[in-house]
Amino acid sequence: MPETGDLQGRVEQLLPGGEALVRMTDGVLLAANGVPGDRVVLADAGKRRGAQRGHITGLLEASPMRIKADCPVAAECGGCALQYVDVGAQADIKSDWVFKQFERFVHAETEWMPVQDAPLPGMRRRARWHRGEDEAGSFLGFHSRSSNRVVRAPLCAIVHADMDALRLAIESILPPVIESLRMIRLYDGMHVVFETGEGAEVPSTEVFAACLDIIRQTELNIQPWLRAGVVLRPLIKPVQVLHDYLPAGENWVELAVGPEDFVQGHAAGNVHILRQIQAWAGKPKRIADLFCGIGNLSLPLAASCGAHVIGADVAESSIRAARANARSLGVQAEFEALNLFDGVREEHYAGADVLLLDPPRKGAKAICKAMGRLMPEKIIMVNCDIAAGARDAEMLHARGYRMQALRALDIFPFSGHVEAMSFWTRK
Repeated sequence: MPETGDLQGRVEQLLPGGEALVRMTDGVLLAANGVPGDRVVLADAGKRRGAQRGHITGLLEASPMRIKADCPVAAECGGCALQYVDVGAQADIKSDWVFKQFERFVHAETEWMPVQDAPLPGMRRRARWHRGEDEAGSFLGFHSRSSNRVVRAPLCAIVHADMDALRLAIESILPPVIESLRMIRLYDGMHVVFETGEGAEVPSTEVFAACLDIIRQTELNIQPWLRAGVVLRPLIKPVQVLHDYLPAGENWVELAVGPEDFVQGHAAGNVHILRQIQAWAGKPKRIADLFCGIGNLSLPLAASCGAHVIGADVAESSIRAARANARSLGVQAEFEALNLFDGVREEHYAGADVLLLDPPRKGAKAICKAMGRLMPEKIIMVNCDIAAGARDAEMLHARGYRMQALRALDIFPFSGHVEAMSFWTRK
């Protein structure tokens, strides 16, 4: 493969994460912003993260799937990987990613559900923007692809409009000590967390006066916070308790969500996940919820059928929230803070009617290795990293479980991310 000069190739496929695999006469390169079927000109960018990479510098022949990106900074912003791909094709591509990872567990009776909804803009409800500086001054943006450079964007059509409007209103007046800004848009308001750089002194509330004036003028309920090292404190009191609104059978319930609690990045996507869990689970009497967070998956299910919940998560703040949410719903529940990467108390969690497993990107190896002793009747697994999910699925399969259903969900539209749900029963 030449080390310098222009290279030519055809985009063969998009890999999970959104990079294009470009096939050339003498090898392959990975590159951003390609679309399957494109014939492109590339510059070799060297080896990074174990693979040879390149930059697309020209388009010789456009794929039928290629569209004009609506975002003015799509070529450089790292927030979205599929801005140039037709929305219908995105659903097919992401479905294919999930099916290929889990294909070896599919049998004649497995129900396969590909991505069902075309991605819509303006639906992402969780984001972190980073502080940048340019000749026009201070701004908030996302990192560029594969670097820490922050990209200025005049708008972001992917996130909720309330979030983007507030970002643009305060980005030029941020106190110098603030390095990033997080927002979570919930159904009755929004958490906004101002984050200092590492090692910075805790600033006084007074330095946020201009930002807080803008926040108070908005019609939306906004609860601002300061995160400085280990310190998390509200910038406006009394503190507003904000909620997610979730399906529980034929009814809907509220769960309180704090500023650092995990919520799915797409509200409608979360509803799809909960509806699917409730359909697969039936009416269990005993639910085990591992990596439970605030009880997002288990508490609406339990509220719909009167089940008892036992759950664990590594984050103590999430456990406090889960306990409070269970009390508010009248659900019998026991939640504990536990490092689930080391395993669980098997005697406590054994024998559940349904075990809900929603691990972070690294997966749930220790839990899945113990499944032969935990022996739940049903397992419902939600995976944000489909490769890790497939590795965990291998352990479930080896311990006597059979995959009855597999579903792909696109809850981060235009990104290179896809969610997988799988439903397992004992053979």
